[in-house]
Formats: sequence, structure tokens, C-alpha cells
Amino acid sequence: MTGWMAVAGALCLAGAIGSEGGVVRGRVVYDGPIPKPVANPESGIPRAIVTVDGEGGLSEAVVWLDGVAETTERPQGPIPPAVMDQVDFAFVPHVLAVEAGREVEFRNSDLANHGVRAVSLEPANEFQVTTPPGGTYRHRFVASRFPVAIGCPLHPAMAAWVFVFKHPFHAVTDESGRFRIEGVPPGRYRLEVRHPSGGMRSAREVEVTADGGDPIRVEFHAEDLKAGQGGAKAPLTNK
Repeated sequence: MTGWMAVAGALCLAGAIGSEGGVVRGRVVYDGPIPKPVANPESGIPRAIVTVDGEGGLSEAVVWLDGVAETTERPQGPIPPAVMDQVDFAFVPHVLAVEAGREVEFRNSDLANHGVRAVSLEPANEFQVTTPPGGTYRHRFVASRFPVAIGCPLHPAMAAWVFVFKHPFHAVTDESGRFRIEGVPPGRYRLEVRHPSGGMRSAREVEVTADGGDPIRVEFHAEDLKAGQGGAKAPLTNK
């Protein structure tokens, strides 16, 4: 349920921005070896580093446009917080992308004590709090060129990422590796793709038109996998 709430919040924000403009859509795929999952002794459910569907669709990759002007117009009315929950000793979702200033609510839906530790090169994005069962904590992140690494100080196997942008033109690929970014002002941009846990990264120039255009296919292969080496070390240039 919490994953759907996060998606619904993102769609609500996208709808509030407006449907005018172009659409950037496509799919991210990976055809290389799958790294060994991270053991999670508390839950007994290993945490996957790379997840693909039957056709190679890569989930949890962040896609955004570089070169978009910082958003000055904001939707009317309150914006619901993005949600990252703690369920079965794992952060759900594992990857979250938000616009700077939007609240992120960290929840604990487990019956065990947890915490949230945020590590970033931006001091305003760093914190460590305790989240008891049923507890919550909200934080407003500032835009950063680097993703915020999220962990639980009590359970080392728990890990997640929060990407923070100055604009709303970003997305996280779904279980099939698909993404869709709406309301983009027509023009030429640099399409950036990062899979933080696998250390995979790609970039290309794209032309956004008012009538949409063809779907974009981003392919990652075995040589692109740098599991455990990418993450917060990979510059983002999300201006």
C-alpha cells in the first residue's frame, strides 16, 4: 500500500504541474549478470541489488532531464509528502526521487525499533533519528548533485536512496523498467539515467516536442554494472 501511496503522490504532483508540454517516456533494460542479493538476517528476505523482469526491464533506475530551468510556478494547495516506509526490515520504496522542498515522510510499519540515517554531502540533508514501531519522521531535502544514502543505524542490511532535484522532471522506473515524464517544455535536454545500487549510469541528448515523440530505450550491459561502487559517488548534475 505504501508504494502505491508514493506513486499516487508523484502522479498528483505531476498532474498539479499541468499536462501541457511534451512527454518523455521509455524503458530501461539490463541484460548482464545479476549480483548476489544482500543477506537480511532479521527478516530472512534478501535485498536484491538489481531487479529485472522477464524481458530485462530494470526497476529502481532514476531518470531525469538535465538542462531544465528551475521550476518557479508551484501547484496550488498542499502537496502530500512522499513516503518511504520500513517494512519487513527493508525501506519501501528502495529508491525515491523528489523535488527539493517536498516533505519526505519516513515511517516504521514493523513491530521492531528502527532508525533513519541520512548521509549526504549537503549538511541540510544529513540526519539520524529513531523511528519506533508506528513512528514517523518528516524531512525536507535540498537539491543535491549526489543522491542521499539512507540506512538504519540498528540494522545494517537496510539501505535506500533519495534523489533530490530542483525541478519535477524526473521518474523512477517501475517493475517493467518503464518511465514517463510529463509536462516537459519543448526543447533539447540531456537525459540522465542512474541505477544507484548497481552503479549503472547513462546519458544522451533528447529532443522534446509537444507531440511526444517515440519511446526511448536505455540499455545497460554487464560492463556497466559496478555494484557497490556507484551510488553516492556518481555525480548527478541535476540542475
